[in-house]
Amino acid sequence: MAVSPFVSQAQQVVFQEEPDIRSMIDRYVQSNRSPDRLIDVWKIQISATVDRRQMEQAKNVFRQRYPGYDLNATYAEPYYKLQVGAYFEKRKAQAVAYKLKQYYPGAYLTHDKVKLSELTD
Repeated sequence: MAVSPFVSQAQQVVFQEEPDIRSMIDRYVQSNRSPDRLIDVWKIQISATVDRRQMEQAKNVFRQRYPGYDLNATYAEPYYKLQVGAYFEKRKAQAVAYKLKQYYPGAYLTHDKVKLSELTD
């Protein structure tokens, strides 16, 4: 049997990192994993009203119809707003909005920033 003239030898590659670079990378990774980090998300707005009682009633009706969905009520003068979910992917928010339009035909997508820990999908 003939021996090949090409013999493979294992080689070891050693990377030398500057301490400042390693520190910068570690800070970047840590900040991106923080549950307090704000990220851009899609929400579905189902209602906006100036009447708090009307908003509370709409919130109760929604929770009865859709018990598994996250619902968030906010106030931005002069409106009380009801928004569903916090989706990173627009297509997932669109799929949920499509389901909600049965009872909320005026539902639409809106953009917001939330903490990573509040993400729905």
